[in-house]
This record gives sequence, structure tokens and C-alpha cells, in this order.
Amino acid sequence: MVCVGVGTGALGSVICKLATLLGDEYTMLKRVRKDIAFLERELRRMQILVNTLADMEELDELAKDWRGSMRDLSYDMEECIDRFMLRLGNGNAKVGFIKKTTRRLKRLFARHTIGPQIKELKARVAEEGERRRRLNLDNYAANSPTRTIAIDPRLAAFHGVAKGLVAIDGPRDQVISLLTSESLELKVVAIIGGGGLGKTTLAMEVYRKTGEHFQCRASVSVSRTLDPEKLLRDFLSQIDEDAFGKCQSERWEKDQLIRHIQRILTGKRYFLVIDDVWKEQDWKFVKTAFPDNNNGSRIVATTRNTKVAKSCCSNSCDQLYQMLPLNNVDSRRLFFKRIFHSDSSSPPQLENVSAMILRKCGGLPLAIITIASLLANKPQSPDEWGRLQDSIGTGLSYESDDGGKDMTRILLLSYWDLPHYLKTCLLYLCIYPEDEYISCEELKWKWIAEGFIATQRENLYQEAENCLNELVNRSMIQLVDVQNVGFVQYCQVHDMVLDLIISLSYEENFATVLNGVCNSLPVKIRRLSLQSRGLEQKGAINAITRSKLHVRSLNVFGETKEIPRLVDFQSLRVLDICEGYLSWENKHIKNIGSFYQLRYLRIHRQRITEIPEDIGNLQNLDTLDLRGTSIRTLPSSIARLQKLVRLFVDNNFEFVFSADMFGSMPALEEVSDICEVDNPEKFLEELGHLTKLRKISMSGLWTWPVDFRCYGGRLGSSLNELGKYNLRYLHTHEKIGEYLFRDQCCNFLGLQHLKLEHKVKSVPKGIASLTNIHKLQIEVRLFDEEGLHILMGLPSLAYLQLVVSNSDGVMTVTSDGFKQLEVLHYSITVHEATGIKFAAGAMPALRRLHLSWTAWRVMLRYSDGADMGIEHLSRLAHMQVETNCSRATLNEVQAVEGSVEKAITGHPNCHSLQLQIRRKFEDMMFKDEEGREE
Repeated sequence: MVCVGVGTGALGSVICKLATLLGDEYTMLKRVRKDIAFLERELRRMQILVNTLADMEELDELAKDWRGSMRDLSYDMEECIDRFMLRLGNGNAKVGFIKKTTRRLKRLFARHTIGPQIKELKARVAEEGERRRRLNLDNYAANSPTRTIAIDPRLAAFHGVAKGLVAIDGPRDQVISLLTSESLELKVVAIIGGGGLGKTTLAMEVYRKTGEHFQCRASVSVSRTLDPEKLLRDFLSQIDEDAFGKCQSERWEKDQLIRHIQRILTGKRYFLVIDDVWKEQDWKFVKTAFPDNNNGSRIVATTRNTKVAKSCCSNSCDQLYQMLPLNNVDSRRLFFKRIFHSDSSSPPQLENVSAMILRKCGGLPLAIITIASLLANKPQSPDEWGRLQDSIGTGLSYESDDGGKDMTRILLLSYWDLPHYLKTCLLYLCIYPEDEYISCEELKWKWIAEGFIATQRENLYQEAENCLNELVNRSMIQLVDVQNVGFVQYCQVHDMVLDLIISLSYEENFATVLNGVCNSLPVKIRRLSLQSRGLEQKGAINAITRSKLHVRSLNVFGETKEIPRLVDFQSLRVLDICEGYLSWENKHIKNIGSFYQLRYLRIHRQRITEIPEDIGNLQNLDTLDLRGTSIRTLPSSIARLQKLVRLFVDNNFEFVFSADMFGSMPALEEVSDICEVDNPEKFLEELGHLTKLRKISMSGLWTWPVDFRCYGGRLGSSLNELGKYNLRYLHTHEKIGEYLFRDQCCNFLGLQHLKLEHKVKSVPKGIASLTNIHKLQIEVRLFDEEGLHILMGLPSLAYLQLVVSNSDGVMTVTSDGFKQLEVLHYSITVHEATGIKFAAGAMPALRRLHLSWTAWRVMLRYSDGADMGIEHLSRLAHMQVETNCSRATLNEVQAVEGSVEKAITGHPNCHSLQLQIRRKFEDMMFKDEEGREE
């Protein structure tokens, strides 16, 4: 059951809380209890209808209005219940007689005051129930009115001959090469990509180019709702017109159609395009209908869903083709071709605004065509084009021109296909500014704090992870490797998708985005995102103040001239004051302890130097993130945060961590970054009690004694104990690392990610015992054969970042280890270290290789690019080389880069392998040997 959703409001959460109020923990007047029982009963009945309406694509105005009223009512009810439960808190059993008597009187008052509020809510629920019956909404949901079907804009690509295409030849030839094989076994190529990338266009170009070489060929579309008989009849009409006429007159059913099609295809070589497959079960049906007759038949399937694509490619000979956005050059060609009928250039006065528009289109062909079609009918002036450019990514609809509707329809297909809980998670992304890199961890915890994630397995984080992965699989969001290190931690929303979700969110009053666009503000603001500098909208602050009792989420991304007074935000679940601006000061958060429902608090403002003592009142707080502030100490009241799961602080401000408060928070799972401990003895004692701890960073513990004879054993013992429970991530400096992993008897059973800051002498022997380690980041002074074999022996290692100062010659990676390694960063920081090479069969899973080295030292080891053995890395898809030009001559740098390029030419996937070559310290490079001698 969804607790909070875009179409259902807080209805699920309210029903759960009403059930709690009826439990033994809460005692109330008999008539109030009776009213609460009525509310729970009625809302459970209404919930079925609300959930049904929330999943319907289009509603008439009456049904939409009723659903909106129920959604608002559910929010108001939850606010009322939360305030009542807060006033009726359990208190402390040890208080004295006077305090106890006073508390009882307050409770009695609270019990009586809840009565009128419950009666008012009861009247509203009864009113909505009556309106539901009057409008006959139950029958409406059961027999939803037929929706007017708009012409699918993809049909032109599916049936028409494409003209004016750009950059289609390369992808078309690549797909054809994947289809080409001497094998007579049925082969499937699945084209995967988001809406608007041109999957259908590409598939049909392949069809036109190669289809004539097959005895039978056809192209059919599955779409979101599979109609088996229609699909089979469509196929039959293309391969046998006589049989199609007979099936029409005799009204063949599905089984008859399949049998006849299979008879026709027996002994024949066929080519089939299956366009727009949405579900795995739909593909399974298609696959059974078209047999593998071992005649060299081929199928091309297109889909937006990664899971479906993998299901299509279940056999070893099948292939998956990832559709990529257009590059800058091809984007410009397509854009100018649509507007000026020439792919060369635009008028000089439109050059800058054209570049900004294309950046927002993000290489999406449909977006480029859509925007170009709009601009083709507008005056060719920078102001006119600038207005359109400003509207993209802000939610300001440019659909008033008919050209924008095709883009929206295609994106809406993906949105409508989402289950309700994923629609809610997706719409929440509208709170972020366009082009924002969104932390995946931050997003998941915000979803949890907002109540969007519900599970019967009690693992909310894992369920949030599943939601994120599902949105990625469905091509609604993209994962972004911000630092280009092969370890993705961020995601991003395409500007066109952002337009859609801002508009949908505005319609549903789900979130209010203040981004400089003049939109009317709702009466009750539920979730607020402040993005525009100066809050140009007049009266915005007043609107926020009026809605303070209803605001559940406040996210500040921009500098504001006026700052809303943060007081009485009693429904606030998420408060995120992001980094980059300085206007927020201590006085602006002085009332933070009154936000009793707060679950997620992030403050990234340098002028914030202290946290109020009353932060201990936030009994529901899950996440406290103070990185980017100037806070040095935390108040002792933080120890009262019994539900705190994640605590993040900086090590830049000599943060003093109190051992007492550390052990008083039993729910802690993540802690970063402990840099000073005032009482090491107490800290070690408390550390061992945190049995839920999953991640801990102690890279800043410089004040600890260098000699670990006093504390090293205790620390190792505590961390080993945690390792037996949940410890998954450990980040510490080399002194602690060398001690913890000094021998092979260390016992970190669950450790998956280890980061050792600063250089250890060599690879510690104890690392060999980390059988579950998935990611390892380590710096070593000496890298030798023993260290190499320790690392190669780690059975689960998928990501290795290795920084080396010195090594025993060129290290050769053989086929004996690194079976699961997917990403390798090998960096040489000083001139004494040398390179690395790969033997046949090495690293069979490696897909990304990053090398960083000094040019003139590398030249001593690699006389020929083939010496690297790059050609042996069979699955390599991306290679990045960073060359330190310091003390090297231009010829040496060019020779190193040339050796890399030569190595790539010998790779079996050299045409598709992405190579990036970078230089650093280029200003310290010599032109020639004579210059170096001088």
C-alpha cells in the first residue's frame, strides 16, 4: 500500500494512523473513538476508488475534482492527527508528581480539543462520500469513458519513408552488422532507448535496407497494451494477403492465427521488426508466435525498458543495441536542416541562442525536430528564439504551438505506463533545477522521508533503490558518471522530461516550483522548490507563510532576497538548504526544533556556525547532513535523536565529536566524517554498540596517537564486531588501515567498500580476507608482485582505484585473477613508479580503464603500444589516459599518446571503443630535449 502518492495524497498514511489511534496506546473519550472508527471505515472504502482513479490516464472534470478533494482532505487529516499525537506523547514515566499532574491535565485538554476537529473531518468525509454516490463514480471507474485516441506521432516513422535523416547511416550499419551472422539460428537484436531517440526510425531503416533479402518480412507494433489478435492479423496481412482475407471473413482467433503463421514460416527465412515492446510477457507471446526454424531468420525489437531488452536477448547469439543521443555536430545538422533546409550553419545573430537550445535538447532527435518545427514558423530574431529557449525545462508549456504536442504525447506514454508509486517518485524530481546532478542517495532518502516508499519487508532503503533502478530501466531518468570514474552516484532528468513533470505536478498540486516563471500559486503549498534568484514573483513569500502549516517539503536551490520565516512549519518532512549561497545565517534556523515531523535535514551554508539546542526535539529525524557549514560542535541534545540513521559532518572545521552522543543513537547506519574524538576510550566503547552501522568514515582522526598499541586493538575489535553485523563501507587513513589489515586474520565479513586515505607502505596482507569487497580505493608507496596477487585474488572486486608511488617494474596482470573487475583506475603519482600491462585472458569483465602516468617515465617502458596488451581486454568499452607532461618533452608526450592509439587499433572492438586522452601540467612540458637541458 502506498503511504503518500501524487494522486492519492496521504490517504494510505492516514488510514494507518487512524488504526494506531484506535489501539491501546491511545485513550480518548468514547464518542471521539467512535468518530475515528467511522473515519477509518469510510476511508478504507474510498481508498479503493481513489487508487483506481489515480491510475487512470484521463479523467473527466468531475472525477478529477473529487479525487483532488479527497487528496486534499487526506493531507488535512494527517496534519490534524500528527498534531494530536504529538500533544498526546507518552512523556517520561519518572517525572515528579506536579509535572505528572500537569501533563495529565494537558492530555485531558488535548483529548477534548481533538473532538471538534474530528467532527469537522467526519463531516467532510461524509460530504465526499455523498458526492461520490451522487456522481456515480464507482460505475465511472468500472466503465471508464472512452478516451479520444490521438494519432500516434510514431506512425510516420513506422510506415513512412524517412526523409532528411541525420546520422542514421552509422547506427543502421551497426545494427545490420549485429544481425549479420553465418548461424542459421534465429537471432534477435533489441534496440533500447528512451522516448524520442529514434528507435523506430532506426529499426525501419534497417528493415528497408535488409528486408528484401528475406523470403518473408513484416513490421508490427506492440505498444503499451498488447492486442494479440490485432498484432497477428497485422503480420499475416503483410506475408499472405489471401490468408488474411480468410481470417477476416472467418474471424480466426489467436490460436488459429498462430498455427497458420507458423505453417507459412516453416522452411522460410523471415525478417521481423517488433516495435515498441513494453512488457516482458508481451515479448514472450511474440517469441512463441514466431518460431525458430533454423533458416537464418532475424528479429529487430525496440523498447524503452532495459529489462524487456534483456528478455529479448535471452539467447547467446542475441545482441542489445543501446540507442545514444546525437552528438553536437549531428544535432546542429538536424536542427538547421529543419529550419533553414541546410545543415551548414545559422545566421550569426542566432548562433549563441541556437547553441543554448541544442544543449537543452540534449541530443534527443524528437526534441530537436519539435523545437525546430516551432522556430521555423517564428521570426528569426534572437529575442523570439530566446523566449522559447528560456521556457524549456521550466515547465512553461510551449505546447500552445501544435508542434510541441507530439513530443509530450510520446513522453506521456512512458509516464502513463508507470505504476502509481513510480509516478510519484518521478514527479518529485521536478523540485530540482534543470541540468542538476542529483545525488541518488539523497533522492532515495528524500523519497523515504516524504512517505513515498512502502514495503511489507521493512527495508525501505532497498525498496527506494528498486524504484530508482526501475525509473532508469524505463528510460525516464539517466544515470550520470559526474567524475567520469565508472562509479555512478548521480542521476539527471532530461529537460523535456522535466518540462513534462513540472506541468503534471502543477496540475496535481503535487509540488510548487518557483523558477522565475510566473505561475499562479496554489492556496495550499505542499512541496516547495525555491530556484529563482530574488524570488521575482511578488507575494511568493506571503504565500509560503500562509501555507506554512501545510508545507511538507522545502528545498532551496537559489539565492533569495527574502527568506521565509521558518516557524510553525509543523508538517515539514524535508528541509534542504543547498550549497552555493551565503544569505542563510544562524537566525534563520533558530526554530528548527519545532519541526516535529522533520525526517530529512540538509544544510549546506557556510554562514551557519551552530545548530540550536532544541534539535533534540526532532524525534523523527532520519538524516542530518551538515556538510558545507561552518559548524565545529554539535549540541549535546543530539543524543536524543533515537531514530537518526545518517549523520554527515565535514572534517574541514575541526569538528569535535563527543563519544557520549555517538553511542546514544542506536539507529545510526551511516556516519561521516569523524575527524576528532574528545574521548577515544569512550568512543571505542560506544562504537561497538552500534550494531546497525553500515558506513563509517574516520579519515580525519589525526589527533589519535600514531602508536596504536593503546587504541588500535580496541578499534580493530570494535570494527570487527560491526563487520559481523552490517558494516559495508569503511573510509579511514593509512595508519588505521595498516593496523586493521596488518595480517590475514581480520574478519570483516560484510565489507563491500574500503577506502584507505593517504599512502600505505604496500598492499596490506589482511585485504586478502575481504571476500565480499566490491570497491577498493587504495594508495600504496610500493606496489609489488605480492600486492598484485593479493588484489587479483579478491573474488568479488568490481572497482579498483589504485594509486602507486613506486613499483617493481611493469606489473603484468594475468588471467589468474580480477575475474569480476569492471573498472580499473591505475595512477602513477611520482617518477619512480612504472606502468602496467595485460596478458592474454586478463580481466574478462573489464569495461572501463583509466590510466594516469608521467610521460617520460612511461617512455622507458613502452617502446611499442602493443606492449600494453590492451587488445586482450575483450570487453573494454571505455579507456581514458591522463598524461603528466611535467619534465617531459613534446615528442615524448606525443609518443605516449601515439602508443595508446596504436594499442587501441589492435583491440577487437576498436571501432566502438571510446578513447579519451588528456594532459595535465602541460605548461611544465618542454618543447624539446634542448629546452629540458637548459
